[in-house]
Amino acid sequence: MSVPLVVTDLDGTLLDHDSYSFAPAAAALATIRERKIPLVLCSSKTRAEMLPLQAELGISGPFICENGAGICTVTGAGVDLEALAPPRSEVLAQLRVLREQEGFRFTGFADMSVEQVAQNTGLSLSAAALAAEREFSEPLRWEDSEQNLERFRCLLEARGLVAQQGGRFLSVAGPTDKGAALNRLRLRYVNHGPVIALGDSPNDLPMLAAADIGVIIKSARSDSLQPVGPGRVLRTRDPGPYGWQEAMSGLLDEFSDSAER
Repeated sequence: MSVPLVVTDLDGTLLDHDSYSFAPAAAALATIRERKIPLVLCSSKTRAEMLPLQAELGISGPFICENGAGICTVTGAGVDLEALAPPRSEVLAQLRVLREQEGFRFTGFADMSVEQVAQNTGLSLSAAALAAEREFSEPLRWEDSEQNLERFRCLLEARGLVAQQGGRFLSVAGPTDKGAALNRLRLRYVNHGPVIALGDSPNDLPMLAAADIGVIIKSARSDSLQPVGPGRVLRTRDPGPYGWQEAMSGLLDEFSDSAER
């Protein structure tokens, strides 16, 4: 059997929700590197945030940023960006109109200083500055009612935008998602085996649905996730990178045994 393609969310999945550490998943990550299994990061994080993380993880393949709004490919000359959504400036313009006309209460990154982004995310100032370098999407702290949130989503949709709930923020962007980006990216991996996708939040559902094996990492919202599409769905007992290690350890053993038979 050919090696799988592993696609993973970051915050609350490969990275700890509070510390942003991936240390508990180190053993599985080492096996992935050793076996040359492609590992694709697929996150709401920005391109600027994900590049140093790629270096920390020791990977250099393509990655998906801002909830599927862009596919980034690292080259010798830099990073090629394939945009799958309209620019952030268009998103911010529509959000201003909705706030002024409808009175919705929310606070976005564009309303915050770098210091405030750090306070709201638990990131260091330098990491918060990278998180603020958004190209397509606007994370919001929703401060209004659930009823108004539904109306907000409908009005966004009428304007060609979508709001996706992540681990911390409601992220508003053009009509794309992690699943659409994964389907586009996986065309580059036609010679690889099944796609394993790992996620913990509602914004991961399209990615999980586009995979062959969907792994739902334990989180505050994971019990409500019911992906339709993958031939197999696994749920972890542990959250974050502990759950990531738990799931990938078993799957890596399984694929290793299949390759030996």
